[in-house]
Amino acid sequence: MTSQTARDVIDQTKAFHKKLGNFYQELSDKVERERVKILLEYMSRHHDNLAAIMDEYEESVSESILDTWFMYVHKECDLTPFFDANLGSDMTAQQVIKVAMELDQCLLETYEAMLQNEIPDNVSEVFQNMLEMEKQEKIALAKDALMIEDM
Repeated sequence: MTSQTARDVIDQTKAFHKKLGNFYQELSDKVERERVKILLEYMSRHHDNLAAIMDEYEESVSESILDTWFMYVHKECDLTPFFDANLGSDMTAQQVIKVAMELDQCLLETYEAMLQNEIPDNVSEVFQNMLEMEKQEKIALAKDALMIEDM
């Protein structure tokens, strides 16, 4: 069991998006294929934008909700696609998209797990909103990535 505040989870989500933004930018600097470079640069900006959105969202949530403590059984996100992916200078757009979808699924599963626990309704609403936002962003990312791949 893990104890955290809603603020902790939001901060971890922001850090996750920032880390992904940096990861994709570093990969973009290494790749040779122009489409893959464009895709990675887009994904870097996408995650930087999501981190900024989470900042704004956190500012809009009341302090009492952010400071609410709750316990949950935390299933660790499988970050092996993030760290162990065979993403080098010769990678394909399909490889990038696959890793991105696996990482986005990690966040969705985390929010869904939190919603399965008994948490106050006002906190549940925050995580439901975050889950819906991530679902929408995952769809948008997939669509945009496919458009870039088809260029």
